[in-house]
Formats: sequence, C-alpha cells, structure tokens
Amino acid sequence: MVAAVLGGLRTGARLLIFLALLLLAFAVATLLRLAGPRRLRPAWGAGWWSRRALALLGIRVQRHGPRSRGRRMLICNHVSWLDILVLAASEEPHFIAKSEIRHWPLVGYLANSVGTFYIRRGRGGATPLLTALVPWLRAGEASFVVFPEGTTTDGRDVLPMHPRLFEAAVAAGVPVQPLALRYRPDARGRDIAPFIGADTLAAHIGRVLASPGLTVELHYGALQTPRQPRDVLAWRAETEVRRCLGLAARAAPSSVHVGAPAPAAAPAAEAAAA
Repeated sequence: MVAAVLGGLRTGARLLIFLALLLLAFAVATLLRLAGPRRLRPAWGAGWWSRRALALLGIRVQRHGPRSRGRRMLICNHVSWLDILVLAASEEPHFIAKSEIRHWPLVGYLANSVGTFYIRRGRGGATPLLTALVPWLRAGEASFVVFPEGTTTDGRDVLPMHPRLFEAAVAAGVPVQPLALRYRPDARGRDIAPFIGADTLAAHIGRVLASPGLTVELHYGALQTPRQPRDVLAWRAETEVRRCLGLAARAAPSSVHVGAPAPAAAPAAEAAAA
C-alpha cells in the first residue's frame, strides 16, 4: 500500500516536472528561432533539453564501442520516441522525419526549430530531401540521424533497411556509422520502451513516467565507407546493427552483390564511455 502511494506521488511529481520541461522546450525553440542557426546551433538546443528529459524520466544511457567524430550519417534501429531523446542527448545531430510532422501542432513547431529535415512518403519522396541534404553535408555541417527501418519495432529484431536515404552519404562522400539501441526491462521486469502498434503517445508517456527507471544501451558500430553502392551500404550497415545486438546477419537481398570487403572508413574515433 505504501509502495503504491509513493509510486503514485513519484509519477505525479514527474508529470508536473515533465510539463514544465515541455514549456522549457518551447522557450528554447523560440530562442533558437530568434537567434538563428549561426548564433545558436539548433542541434545543441535539442541535446541540452534531451539530457534533462532523460534525467527526469530516469533513463540511464550506457554507451559501448568506438564513437567516431566529425560529420557522419548515423543510422539506427528504431524502437520508440525515446530513441530521439537518447540520440539527441548523445550526439546532438539533426534528424529526418516524415513530412506530416512539419504541420503537426506543437510538435511541428519544435521539430522545425531544431533544424529537422523532412521526407515525403511514397515514390520520389526522397528526391527533395536529397536535394537539400547533400549540399548541406558537403558544406561540412553536423551529422544527421536516419531510422532506415521506416517504423518502430519491439527491439528484438531489425527490419530490412531501406537503401534510398543512404544515397545522401554516397553522393556527399560522408561515412555511415551504424548505431544500435537496446532497452532493458525496467525494475519490474516490463518491456515498456517499445512504442508500437496501436499504442498512443499519451499512454506511453504515462507508463514511462510511472516506471522506476530504464537503462538503454547505445552501441556504436564500425564506420562504413560511402564508396560503395547504396544497396550494399544499407545491407552492410544493417548487418553491423544486427551484430551489435547479437543477432545473426540477414542474407543479402538479390539486388545486393557483395564482392570484396568495402574499403575501410577511418576518421578519428574516441571510445564511448560505458
């Protein structure tokens, strides 16, 4: 009984602080818009806020593997909206989102303020994105994150990765670093991190706020060179994500002709803190 009451009080307190953090997010977003990207990096604002949100939610990030430095295309398996907080807090990258989000109330305002790139679903939808993204990368701007599976999963497997967005790395000559996220069950043994199926955002946020805390592993995979066809690059990046998660490699699709190993991509790297 006492534990239930204390748990309810903790959830209520977290909810109030989370609402305050949301108000702070809009304040930061407005500041970024007023200052402009040359005075304040939008990705810095998202990272600053995400680190505080993770602390409030009781989410601890454990990092494993060599973290490369410099501009990169970061690709990652997709489990939850929490992924965005984890990656923004760890890397301060730009993100790619579906074009509908641009016009969503509140969320669209935040996404636009932190320099999100947008992609339209369907045939030819990636062309406008690539037109904007490739020169941006060639100009030496920051890294960006792609979730090439195209949807969220329960985290137990990795879906085939769509190769079309890998064209940005190939065209700009930017290396690809695979990332792998694994959420551990909470202290009550529940897998609450996956945001899948008919789940609603409000209900999921409620479960996360009520949880005693989560641990997420962020694994940095081996850097992949852009000097290979995008289909091959996508398959190799997916294979590296699967390796980081302890999963067997998926057989190469018929469109992928894997010959000799790809040439190594070796910019400076630093060990990720555990």
